[in-house]
Amino acid sequence: NIIPFLSSSTDVLVHTWNDRDNLRWVTKLNRYKKYCNNLNVVVEKPIYTKKLWSYFYSTWKAYSLIEKSENYEYIVKFKPNIDTEEIPSSFNLESYFEKAFLQSRPLLSKYTAKDCIYGLIYYKTLDERIFSGYPKAFDKLFKMSYEEMKQAMIDLDSSLQIQYGDNYEGSIFWTTWAAERKVPIIQDLNLILTNNKVYGK
Repeated sequence: NIIPFLSSSTDVLVHTWNDRDNLRWVTKLNRYKKYCNNLNVVVEKPIYTKKLWSYFYSTWKAYSLIEKSENYEYIVKFKPNIDTEEIPSSFNLESYFEKAFLQSRPLLSKYTAKDCIYGLIYYKTLDERIFSGYPKAFDKLFKMSYEEMKQAMIDLDSSLQIQYGDNYEGSIFWTTWAAERKVPIIQDLNLILTNNKVYGK
């Protein structure tokens, strides 16, 4: 399902952990190297046992591989194990922002399309598996040192556990992380993910 996202001008930056399943996936991913401009994969020994921290670190690490974010038109954060054949999307970010701006006026009056990220929103939270945005917004979210990221991640997780309990949904973490950095989340009107969790199961 990653092939439609690739082109001769696309760079793919990946972080994963060193285990058998992930290494098998990296081998498959390398077959698609010819479809993109650059493929950069970093594999590390597991650092965190907590799934949320591990996943968030991987996103931060992959973004840290970008040398000059301003060179990109837009950026897509993509979780590779989205179990679906196809992911409909078009990334018309300006159009999504314009519609949100008009619908919620004046709530977005202090922002531009470049300040926001775009994804699927269920009730009040972001589906963190895939979202997009301009470099300015991604820099606000992830451009920081490892020490800064780690401390902020742990502090936020601890705060949310106090508020919602130990088993809160990870989407609350991602949504709060964006809110604390004043990065609005706009609905991506073309993105469809078909394998969401089933309510009650």
